[in-house]
Amino acid sequence: MTSRAIELRVAGAVFALLAVLFVAFPEIDLAASRVFYQDGKWAFSGGNWPLFELIYRGTPRVGQALLVILAGGLLLGCIKGLRWLHARRLTFGFLLAAALLGPVLLVDATLKDGWHRARPATVTAFDGPLTFTPAFVVSDQCIKNCSFVSGHVATAASPVRQSGAIRHSRIMASCATSSASARSPRRRVA
Repeated sequence: MTSRAIELRVAGAVFALLAVLFVAFPEIDLAASRVFYQDGKWAFSGGNWPLFELIYRGTPRVGQALLVILAGGLLLGCIKGLRWLHARRLTFGFLLAAALLGPVLLVDATLKDGWHRARPATVTAFDGPLTFTPAFVVSDQCIKNCSFVSGHVATAASPVRQSGAIRHSRIMASCATSSASARSPRRRVA
């Protein structure tokens, strides 16, 4: 078994264990949220933690800028005179498709707005009008911009995951090239 297969199995087991834990004990979710809620205010709003608020508010903008950069790279890559970009247009296309399909289409357009789970700031445990819904339970408490899953995490994780995919593909291409050159007959120059 490859290390990648082991890594995926371990990640799957950890995810399943955490999913069962949060479904069996939904109060863990509220307790974790309560850490960031004190005196009727959320830690990430109102300037309580300026660095975290900057990260929170900046993450979507960075994701949007990344989409613009990738789209620009793909469009400019279609110009044959720009050799560096032209040679990498498939990479730009892959990254753009992955960014659009993952954080935008799957997370924001499908899961967040299809799960209808209220954000912690809007549930009765934190002086809001809506009912708390445990993780992995579809509800009717939110119509738009709901809580599950995190768009910020998806946006932040997408470039990291994509860079790993690109690095892996370059390693595989390098190994294939090395293997092919090792098998080809070499001519000795005197």
